[in-house]
Amino acid sequence: MEKTRVQVLTLVLLGLLKGGWSFQVTLSKDPVEVGDDVVFEVRSPDKPETGSWQFRNEQVVFWIGTKLVVGLKYNDRIDVNYETGSLKLMSVKLSDSGDYFVHLQKAGEPPFSLTGNATLHIIDSVTKVTVNSPSPYPILNNTFSLTCNVSGNADSRSWLKDGQPLSAGDRITFSKDNSAVSFNPVLVSDNGTYQCIANSYFRNGTSTGYSLVVNCKLNLVCVADGPEQVSIIGPDASRIGSTAVFTCSARSQPVCEYTWFINGKLVSKGSPYKIHPVNSSNDGSYTCTAWNSLTERNSSAVKMHHVLDSASSWSRHAVAMVIGTLVSAAVLV
Repeated sequence: MEKTRVQVLTLVLLGLLKGGWSFQVTLSKDPVEVGDDVVFEVRSPDKPETGSWQFRNEQVVFWIGTKLVVGLKYNDRIDVNYETGSLKLMSVKLSDSGDYFVHLQKAGEPPFSLTGNATLHIIDSVTKVTVNSPSPYPILNNTFSLTCNVSGNADSRSWLKDGQPLSAGDRITFSKDNSAVSFNPVLVSDNGTYQCIANSYFRNGTSTGYSLVVNCKLNLVCVADGPEQVSIIGPDASRIGSTAVFTCSARSQPVCEYTWFINGKLVSKGSPYKIHPVNSSNDGSYTCTAWNSLTERNSSAVKMHHVLDSASSWSRHAVAMVIGTLVSAAVLV
C-alpha cells in the first residue's frame, strides 16, 4: 500500500516539474437553475501566481496576483479565490451553458502549470403555466383544442379535467409533447375545468383552471340535463288480434331519443310504440331506453305485457287484477 502511494506522488511531482498537468474541475452543483450561483472548484498544489478562465474562446477573467481583468460580459458576475483559482459565477443565464477552461501558473518553488475544464448545464425552470384556446367558443360537434403554454423549460406536460387525469380516447387526442389536447368532435360531456401541469428538473407548475363550456351555436350555451324519470304508459295485457299502444317519456333537455326492446330484442325507435295486430310473440318484458345525445347519458324503464288468447283468459286476467287491487287496499287499511 505504501509503495503505491509513493508511485502516485512521484507521478504527480514529475508532471508538475515538467511544467504541465491536467485536472478535473468540480462544480458546486450541476445542473444549475437560471438565476442561481455556481462555483467552479479548483484544488491546486499551491497558491497560483497567475490564472485565467475562458468560455467559448472568450476571456472570463485573467489575474496576476490580486489584479483582475474581467471580461465585459462578466462584470459584477464573477469572484475569484486567489488561493486556489476557483471561480464563482453568479446569476447564471441560459447562455452560460457550455465548457469552461482554467489555466493556473506558478514560477516559484514548486513551479507548476495546470489546466482544467468543466461543463456547466443551465436549466430554465418552469415559472408560469397557462391554458388557452385558438378558438374563442367550443361549438357542439366541431373540433376544439386547448394549448398549454409554459414560461421556462418543461421536461413533460400532463392534463387534468376537474382535478382528475385526462386520458386520450377516440375523440380526445394529445400532441406529441402533450402541449395541446384536441376534441374531435367536442361534446357537452367535455364541459369542465381543465388544467395543465408542466414538470421540470427543479420544480413543477400548474395552470389556473380553464372552464370549457360547449355552445350549441355561437354564443349560445347548450343547456343539457337528463334523462330522468323514464316511464312507460300502456296496457298490462292485450288480446290476440287487438291493438296495443305504448308511450315512453322522460324528463330531459333537449328531448331524448327512445328505443324499444321486447325481451331484450330491438323492435322500434321513437316515443310511441304501436302493435297491430297483437300476437303471442308480443308477450313479455318491454324496455324503453331514453338517450340524451348532449349529456351522453341514458336511462330505462321496464313494463310487463301479457298477451291473452281468448275472452275467458281476458276475464281471468281482469279478475286477478281486481283481486290484487283489493288485497293491496286491505293491506293499506
